[in-house]
Amino acid sequence: MQNPAFVVRRWTCFAIVSAFFFFITAGTFSSLGVVLPYMIAEFEWGWSQAGTGFSLFALMVGLAGTAPAWALKRFNAQTCLAAGGLLMTGGFFLFALAPSLAQYYVGALLLGVGYALSAAVPGVHVINHWIPDKRSFAIGAYMMIGGLGAVAGPLLVTGIIGMTGSWRMHWWTMSVAMAALAVLALLLVRSRPENVLGDDADVPEEEESSENVYKTSSDWTFKEALRAPQYYVIVIALSMTLMCTLTMNSWAFTHMTGLNVSAAVAAGALAANGAVNAMSRLMGGALATRIDPKWLLCGALGFEAMGMVALSMASHPVMIALFVIGEGIGFGVVFFATAMLLVNYFGTTHNPIIFGTMNMITTVAMIGPVLAGFMAERFDTFAITYQLFAVVMVVILVVVAMMRPPRRPREEGARVTDAA
Repeated sequence: MQNPAFVVRRWTCFAIVSAFFFFITAGTFSSLGVVLPYMIAEFEWGWSQAGTGFSLFALMVGLAGTAPAWALKRFNAQTCLAAGGLLMTGGFFLFALAPSLAQYYVGALLLGVGYALSAAVPGVHVINHWIPDKRSFAIGAYMMIGGLGAVAGPLLVTGIIGMTGSWRMHWWTMSVAMAALAVLALLLVRSRPENVLGDDADVPEEEESSENVYKTSSDWTFKEALRAPQYYVIVIALSMTLMCTLTMNSWAFTHMTGLNVSAAVAAGALAANGAVNAMSRLMGGALATRIDPKWLLCGALGFEAMGMVALSMASHPVMIALFVIGEGIGFGVVFFATAMLLVNYFGTTHNPIIFGTMNMITTVAMIGPVLAGFMAERFDTFAITYQLFAVVMVVILVVVAMMRPPRRPREEGARVTDAA
């Protein structure tokens, strides 16, 4: 029987890192676009000026992808999370004041760095060390909670503005929430059980997985991982799926209403897509000990391709439903499966820098909305872009299906069967 103190502490850590992921998602990507029209109306900004702030935020999230690995190596998980929380507190604070574009842009930059320091890299790091016996399920649940933040964000904005009549109150609320989480992280989160419970930590062994699930028998170094072709296959799979999702979030509403779909139905489809996305991550976590994440990734890429094709023809309820299910499951499971593959293929010791570097590389996905806009101006439709993305997804699916587990130089083997 596990030490009760260990059980309480590890699920407390899980709850705090999950709350971080929920609130930073709810307060940024999913709610900024909802609040911006109010800010534009009050300050008489142009759409391009306001959009630049959103782009700066997204850019900094990617560029700061390796920052949490640096913070975790030199300090610890609580410092990394608290620093991210305080940066986001400052960013939301500047958004709430927002008397000038310069202040808005600085706030966006702070939020981008804070997001990177508070999101998946430190969260997965804490789970790897505190919940090794239920790692797949815990990572899936953690990512699901983060995904639910995307669903909750617009609801929080409309609810707070409806109650207070002020868009600023949303940013004040997010600022207070992040400050509180930063304090909780400093007080209660620790990188490893041994750091707080000593020999009484009673850390359980690694989770049992099916013999069909590949797991490396030793931890790879960062340089060794960068020399493995499989690493780049995983990174490309996530980058292209993220490009599909960013493009969908940017233009799907415009595309569907242009196909004579009502605004209410289009908005409902996007909300349902977010919910499917979130729940699919938990589903991936439940399956990952029995089905190799490589095959989960293949299935998810197929769903993403289906979702893109359906979105390109989303003038009929059946196509809208296929888009919601396909793209929702596609991105949700790709997001989970790529994270699990990095752990299974390269181990946990250097996962923060391996994972963080992947996040930094995926910044290239930002070209998706720009490309779609250019294609729409040239061909007067977004459908061609979505169909092109579907073809790319199928190509990546084939490459992933052919991918075999990496072999570390001079490594005799791993605790598995050949999952390829």
